[in-house]
Amino acid sequence: MNKCAMLLLAVLAALAGCSSDSGSAGSGGSAGAGGAGGEGGGDASACASDIESGEVLVFGDPTPLVRSEGVVFDADGSLYVSAQDPGDDEVPDQLLEVMLDGSNQMVAEAPSILGLESDPMGILGAGIETANLLLIDPSDGSNEEIASELGDPNFVVTTPWGTILVSDDRPDVGAILEVTWEGEVSTWSDGVPTPNGMVFSLDGSTLYVAATFEEAGLWSIPVTDGTAGTAEKIVAYDTSAPDGIAIDSEGNVYVALNTAGQIAKVDPEGNSTVLAVDMIGPASLAFGQGDFDPCSLYVTSLFTKNLYRVGAGIPGVEK
Repeated sequence: MNKCAMLLLAVLAALAGCSSDSGSAGSGGSAGAGGAGGEGGGDASACASDIESGEVLVFGDPTPLVRSEGVVFDADGSLYVSAQDPGDDEVPDQLLEVMLDGSNQMVAEAPSILGLESDPMGILGAGIETANLLLIDPSDGSNEEIASELGDPNFVVTTPWGTILVSDDRPDVGAILEVTWEGEVSTWSDGVPTPNGMVFSLDGSTLYVAATFEEAGLWSIPVTDGTAGTAEKIVAYDTSAPDGIAIDSEGNVYVALNTAGQIAKVDPEGNSTVLAVDMIGPASLAFGQGDFDPCSLYVTSLFTKNLYRVGAGIPGVEK
């Protein structure tokens, strides 16, 4: 989000302190207990025993800058986070690697990156102030520009058909853009107002999208041969500023409700419940990979230096 959007979210977060918005399609409450028990048909035996479903822990050391947003695991199980200090132009925005023990280190300077995605070629980052898409090599800190003039690029996801989708969350003109590896840019869908976080369904037939400001909620877009169908709102989160989203191995979608300080869980039928509460500005989230707990969501905070760990009780999708 750009600086104006950040200010708006801060105001909304203050207002949300008196109420919560768990979504009009479901009921609030905990999603259940037992980090080793879980729900449904996921392999809950893989879950770590030190955290229960719905439990929130602060994970590791604070990030060196005032906030973090993007979070992603690569195929090797390494955890990366984007960190920013919007109030200090002298401090470079950073891509951090977070270790299993919770320590972190800068692996690259990357101007204004927010959303992250992993690819065999490196880490993709959306540069919201620079309106571009970067490919970052964490091994040496180098980066190259894949595409430019992307509006307010916020979130990034690679597609099953070999391109990249980038959400441009500007009010009134926002859209989901499709970017080729050659840098060609086109509008893939303009059906979701102020699109932000994105994740594909397990079979790739649906793209789930969080709309943050206008028509705020979780949306779905059917996909046929790489082409977007008509977008539909599944759950309304009218005052909670939905941000990043993730999916587990059973097809449940998890939504970071930024100003409500919650993580919502939406089942494949569209029923929304509250998984976790009492967080500060949850932004993006990713299931653990490699040596990290596969049944925990690792969550960035837009308003603090913290990285959270939230028990889901169900494994994510292995990369």
